[in-house]
Amino acid sequence: MNFKTQEITKYFRSAVAAQSNKEIVFKDNLFQMVEAAELLQGRINPQATQELFAEANRKNFGPEDKDESKKKAKEKSLLNIIICSKAIKTFFEANEKVQDEIEELTGVYYIPALLKLDGALSFDGEDRKLPWFPREFLHPMVEPKLAIGTTDAVDDFMSNQVDQVIKIKAWPEYVKFFKKFYEKVTESQFDQNTIRNLDEKEPYFELENNVYIFLDKTVFTTYHIMNLYNDLQKDEQFKALYGNFVSVQIPETSPLVQNTWAQMKAHCGQMGGEYPLSQSQREAVNHFNSMNEADILAVNGPPGTGKTTLLQSIVADMYVKRALHKERAPVILASSTNNQAVTNIIASFGNIKKIGLANLEERWIEGVDSFAVYFPAASKKKEAESKGYQYTDQKGGFFVAKIEDKENIKKSKLKLIEGCNKYFGTAYKDINACQNRLHEELKFLNDKKEILLELVQEASELGLNGEPLDDCICNSENQIECQQGVVEHIHRRVEEWEACFKRIPLIYRLLRFIKVFARKIQTELRLFINEDEQGFLSEYMSLDEIKEKYSYKSEEHKKILTELKKNKVKLEQLKIRYDHELHLLKHHNVNLYKKEESKYLLDSDNVNDLLDIKVRYVEFWLAVHYFECRWVLEEDRPVGKQAGKTFESVLDKFYHRLSMIAPCLVMTFFTLPKHFRAYGDQKHFYLFNFIDLLIVDEAGQVSPEIAAGAFSLAKKAIVVGDIHQIEPVWAVNRALDRALAFSNRVITSINEFELLERTGLNCSCSSVMKVAAKCCKYKKFEERGLFLREHRRCYDEIIDYSNKLVYEGNLQPMRGEGKRDPKLPFKQLPQMGHMQINSEYSVRRSSSRLNLTEAKQIAAWLEANYAFIVNAYPDEIQENLVGIITPFKAQVQVIRAELKKVLPVYHSKIDIGTVHTFQGAERRVIILSTVYGNLDGCYFIDANNSLMNVAVSRAKDHFFVFGDIGCLQGPPKSASGMLRGFIEANAVR
Repeated sequence: MNFKTQEITKYFRSAVAAQSNKEIVFKDNLFQMVEAAELLQGRINPQATQELFAEANRKNFGPEDKDESKKKAKEKSLLNIIICSKAIKTFFEANEKVQDEIEELTGVYYIPALLKLDGALSFDGEDRKLPWFPREFLHPMVEPKLAIGTTDAVDDFMSNQVDQVIKIKAWPEYVKFFKKFYEKVTESQFDQNTIRNLDEKEPYFELENNVYIFLDKTVFTTYHIMNLYNDLQKDEQFKALYGNFVSVQIPETSPLVQNTWAQMKAHCGQMGGEYPLSQSQREAVNHFNSMNEADILAVNGPPGTGKTTLLQSIVADMYVKRALHKERAPVILASSTNNQAVTNIIASFGNIKKIGLANLEERWIEGVDSFAVYFPAASKKKEAESKGYQYTDQKGGFFVAKIEDKENIKKSKLKLIEGCNKYFGTAYKDINACQNRLHEELKFLNDKKEILLELVQEASELGLNGEPLDDCICNSENQIECQQGVVEHIHRRVEEWEACFKRIPLIYRLLRFIKVFARKIQTELRLFINEDEQGFLSEYMSLDEIKEKYSYKSEEHKKILTELKKNKVKLEQLKIRYDHELHLLKHHNVNLYKKEESKYLLDSDNVNDLLDIKVRYVEFWLAVHYFECRWVLEEDRPVGKQAGKTFESVLDKFYHRLSMIAPCLVMTFFTLPKHFRAYGDQKHFYLFNFIDLLIVDEAGQVSPEIAAGAFSLAKKAIVVGDIHQIEPVWAVNRALDRALAFSNRVITSINEFELLERTGLNCSCSSVMKVAAKCCKYKKFEERGLFLREHRRCYDEIIDYSNKLVYEGNLQPMRGEGKRDPKLPFKQLPQMGHMQINSEYSVRRSSSRLNLTEAKQIAAWLEANYAFIVNAYPDEIQENLVGIITPFKAQVQVIRAELKKVLPVYHSKIDIGTVHTFQGAERRVIILSTVYGNLDGCYFIDANNSLMNVAVSRAKDHFFVFGDIGCLQGPPKSASGMLRGFIEANAVR
């Protein structure tokens, strides 16, 4: 690991360690209450200390196996704790809270520390976790409930105290630091029991006298990430992919990979057989197939552009290639940070639509029904069970334990032989025979695919120019006949010229040197020259000269005739060979063309599209059953007591064996490291450079420090996301981020932080998508990374909003206009519309807002129209029909309550939530409840273009705004101004 890589690793680790700067909810956490003097003196009373250590022993925060966690808890002599040193005092009158907007215990200043068994406190000098104020209590903010300071004050202090943090050694130095920080930001004395509030209505708050101590659970949510970073700092192995990810060097751009014949041949597998790849999806697959180890391919995937299909294609392609070469199945891992993104992958890999290929599209082994296996956190296992996911853990429990049961394998062998014989019409008796036949069939189809592409290449070189092959042969016959006619005409014309000269009196010819006779001859010849000869014959030529001219013409047309005949022979031979290949494919249950008239359209794009859904799709299923054979033959199955162990050789077999039957392993970045942590030589270590392909989904929502370590475990990566959708929730602010970068020597001065912003290698304003773009050597539309541009989800009128707002017109709407769609159920309703609900102000509730009138109108409209919507889409489940998005949680509750009144049976079928809850979802109808009155403004809509992009692009058929249009006050190119322009003239009734 080079110097800069080492420093960035330390910096990322420090940023992960700092992920505790949020408000702690007292009612959701156990805490110990101590006196403020104990904090300042640096020693906690014995009873509180014992309680905290006892709680740590009860909680299995470190997600190891149970025996190991118990052992570690007993050995624990140092705890990571968080001290809430300042909490707002709550006043009650007649058993009612006076401050409606403040929780009963609201902590406003938190101090991380280490607690020893003897009660002594110390500063965490290794992780350098620093005190913080919850961001929601600092100006500027959208909805302030209390404002004790400003983010600028925090940033200024942190920027100016970087050197002081490094020097903190003893507890008194730390006390001095956190007191000074508090007083700088709040402009209140640390020792006082009041704190100023920037809200003029209530200029100060009284504080609790006590101090509250919590176990630092953030240490454990990022436990495995921290462990991985610890090993990365010590391990000397070369990790090329990780080095590429954290490099501050931006590579030179390379030309885009073109869709050549070689690229078409290299594409071997498709997981879906319903539709071929779009042009930009194919471009991405071609670039993936051109990757080397350590390469990172960034693919920008706006909503509705088929990024899931792309990922399935890439997984299928790798899987089929390994089968073709009789290699081990690839270990492919898909990950993200939020559980929704992860479960979306699982759902998509378990829902491959069948197109009717006999029994080929069925699993031929027992107990497996998806191509993805989920590795959930302990807290998510019940949910995985309830949703029917295939889930397991590093030790092969749950799903793996069930299918690895000897009885299940025995049943699977019988089922596999039966399935194979049914498909091929054979009578095989053993698995080896089935495996060989499947591989032969797979290789046969792949060879035929390559031959077909070679024939199409030949056709293009023969100049078909998009014309069907049979028409081209017919045209060649016509051209040959035409050229033969031209040659015959030339011969006839020469004979006519000979006759013409013979008709000229002999005396004229003998005396042609006399002008009068010469003119007579010229007159005869001039009269005989026809229109076609005007350009190359003249009356001054002799017969020999004329015959010479015609001899050249004859030679020219005879050459053309010869070439046409040769070309016709080639075309006829090509047709014979092409028909032969189609016949062979048909004999193998692959009918490339449904319509006979399109059979000979040998356009490269057309044939490649057909190969996707007719050949590559079949290749994928053949590979599935081929690997199923190897699986039931117990390849890489652990022997004896090896099962459930984490030795390197056992994990290697475990993941390759599992990948044979489910080629996509799915887990979050928080749990990923532990699953690739092995044991050997009496120590734990990570399987660096082990994963064949790392897929990062929804990468625009992943902060770099959370995912970076995972790249050390893989050989190459494809990163898919959209920087114009919801951003990550960054755990550190910019000032602290700069301080961490400087203190870990990533930058030599604070001003150099701009380099980290430019490369995306920071933890306060970046994402894995931005870092991947930096690493990617390709550019599309002047931006690094590829771009999926064909949008098929929304009607054109809807996606046009997003296209203009954030995508600079680069999206290509493919669905068409709703108003021109004869299948559209509600022709009387606009695609982008508005219902005016007059309102001057919304109502504040705690830190949120609501608008009851708006909620009632939405409920009334749905009461009148919901049954029509359900009837209009009889083939869809009701949960996919209507969604209601609003900026405020209070409005969510109010709308839900109103819907219960008017739709008591169906209200649960309608999702209501903030934009974040709809990320990755789609509905036929989306209603946006703006909540704001016309005198409130509309901060939410203009605060971040990404939020409105996500909100609008959830709607497939209709997007309606319910609210006072007067709140959309931004300029024409802002999110609110543009939205107003789209909806103002389209009333919803």
